[in-house]
Amino acid sequence: MSRDSEIPDIDNLPQSALLTYRQLALITGFSLSSVKRWAANGHGPHVTRIAGQPRFSVGAVKTWLEEANGQ
Repeated sequence: MSRDSEIPDIDNLPQSALLTYRQLALITGFSLSSVKRWAANGHGPHVTRIAGQPRFSVGAVKTWLEEANGQ
């Protein structure tokens, strides 16, 4: 199994660790196309681009999940 297909344990990753679209989809349980659509429409966690490649910091994902859950 490739690293990108394993569900990352964001509780044990540094806040600055970067996740791919696929990893975010695995974490949230939403489809890859939904995650890509969120990013294109400015929804979901903040997108960081590294050499043009979209990535999501663990910190941004955690913040987004907490806000989505009303915490």
